[in-house]
Amino acid sequence: LNGDNGLELPLERLANGQLTNACRETLTHRLRDFLKQHGAWLRPRALCAISARGVSLRRLALPAASKEELQRLLVLQIENEFPLPPNDLAWGYLQSGPEKRLRNEAAPGQELIVVAVKKETIEEYSEILIGCGLSPIFTLGGLARSALCPAQPGSYAILDIGRSHSELISFENGAAASIRILPWGGENMTQAIEKRLEISHDEAEKMKFNLEQAPDSNEEWRPKIQAGIQEELELLAGLINRNWTGKKLYLTGKSSWLKDIATALAKALGAGVECERMEPRPGEGRSAATLGLERYSEKNGGRLPLILDLKTRKDRPSVAPPILWKWAAWACLFAAALLFLPYGEAILLKPQLLKKLATLKAYRESLPKIDRELSFLHYLQTNQAPCLDALFIVANSAAPGTRFDAVSMNRRGDLSLRGMMQTMQAAEFRSKLIDSGFFSSVVLEEQTPTPDRQRVVIRITAQWKQPGARPSLPASSSAVKELKSETPARELKTSKLENREAPAPGEKSKK
Repeated sequence: LNGDNGLELPLERLANGQLTNACRETLTHRLRDFLKQHGAWLRPRALCAISARGVSLRRLALPAASKEELQRLLVLQIENEFPLPPNDLAWGYLQSGPEKRLRNEAAPGQELIVVAVKKETIEEYSEILIGCGLSPIFTLGGLARSALCPAQPGSYAILDIGRSHSELISFENGAAASIRILPWGGENMTQAIEKRLEISHDEAEKMKFNLEQAPDSNEEWRPKIQAGIQEELELLAGLINRNWTGKKLYLTGKSSWLKDIATALAKALGAGVECERMEPRPGEGRSAATLGLERYSEKNGGRLPLILDLKTRKDRPSVAPPILWKWAAWACLFAAALLFLPYGEAILLKPQLLKKLATLKAYRESLPKIDRELSFLHYLQTNQAPCLDALFIVANSAAPGTRFDAVSMNRRGDLSLRGMMQTMQAAEFRSKLIDSGFFSSVVLEEQTPTPDRQRVVIRITAQWKQPGARPSLPASSSAVKELKSETPARELKTSKLENREAPAPGEKSKK
């Protein structure tokens, strides 16, 4: 939309969702003609609104921070909240309200709305628009449509009815809360009329939009058409009620101009929901999203509520800008470039090439050192004794109340335990050690009951299996790492000595 002149162009896509080459060429050619016809200046801004397909919306609570710190915090939050890294996303944010104190925090914070989409979704549009001499700025179509709402109530929703699907975006206290794609569109009503009247698809589509001007001879078809449309609207109402529970719903899209569709949908929704149809100016290129962008440009000086930041990749070619100067100026420029290119390239690129060569030379000299360090670390990893894994298995196999006075292990795989446990638990403890698959042999060498006959002093010896025969212990590795990080080495050594020196019941203390 450029002033009072609009343009609508169809899109043709491949199976993977990308635009066909023929479609890209047609779009570029038609847009260039449109801009030349209406006297566009060099690289004007193009405010663009994209659909909600593939878009994710999140509400994030962050502490108050400066603009630079907020950007870093948002990058970290996006890595946690979204399945793709920030570099593969085109994302933007806006504040949902003034700063406030977050829950369980003393410092003031702020609640942000983050919108993200895969970068490939809008890269094609960006390349085509740049190739036509425009500077595109992207935002979400649902946010652009909100500028057309006649009133701004506290909580409401906007339903844009498309051909095969619809977009539902809800607002709470003037800020976007959620966005959903509903698998329902105007084609559903056309198919319902086609099925009930047994007519062709084109006739059903024409009858759907011309129901008010239908002749009296078709008066007997009206109940069937209205019943079919009402049945489809009830399906749409079910989808809306599962995703939104408000009281005010605005309707946009070509199908929203059907006779009494707002009243019928409000009846299907029930619960006192009020439906209101927006009335954008009719004409080519005047969708609700496009007119919403126009209103933002008029009121806020072209400042959109949210901008999806898209950084052009260096590994993807961009479409060449159109020729906007006179042929004579281009001819002089090309002639000067041809004369300067053989010398200018060598002069301009020489410092950069020398820097790259120095970097490669330094990196090549560091490779032997890296190989030696890697070999040493690999040797340590493959030859370390699994003492912590063995202790982890013993701890998991021992019953509550078990106490070990002495634990001895060596690199050959010999394990010796001496401790005290319940009388009936010694055999069970030995069985668990065998079932763990970590030991090749477990021998209960001593089993002496205490004077009260309720506990027994045991001595067990075991032998580790070979490294290739031992099972891997993913659960134990995290526990062992936590134990190593939280307990100092000196404290572990002291605890081990104290356990070894502790006397058994009924025995004299030994120095």
